[in-house]
Amino acid sequence: MSFSEALKEVVERVDGAVSCIILAADGIPVEEYSVENLIDFNDLSAEISTLIRDIEVASEDLKLGKAKEFAVIAEACGIITRKITDEYYITVVIRPDGNYGKARFVLRSVVPRIEEEFKT
Repeated sequence: MSFSEALKEVVERVDGAVSCIILAADGIPVEEYSVENLIDFNDLSAEISTLIRDIEVASEDLKLGKAKEFAVIAEACGIITRKITDEYYITVVIRPDGNYGKARFVLRSVVPRIEEEFKT
């Protein structure tokens, strides 16, 4: 499965999803797909990289193990990010009235199909 196919699948399967992006932990975008721009991808990439570092530190400090997923739900939109590998993440942007539970489910089902591409 190509990255663009995976991102398109996430947006199409989740009610209210408008964008999906794969990014490196340092914030560099790998691939993106969008049907509506609720948030600027450049800003998102920069902020997500900071959140990833902060969440990893907090998870380790609390002795929870490695964080697999996190979400930010705000007035303008929701953002759910799931780890693909230690260095890559997939993020979906959802309208406020979107289906966040389905987004989490779809990300969990898509990640195993694309993670092999990052291990080569």
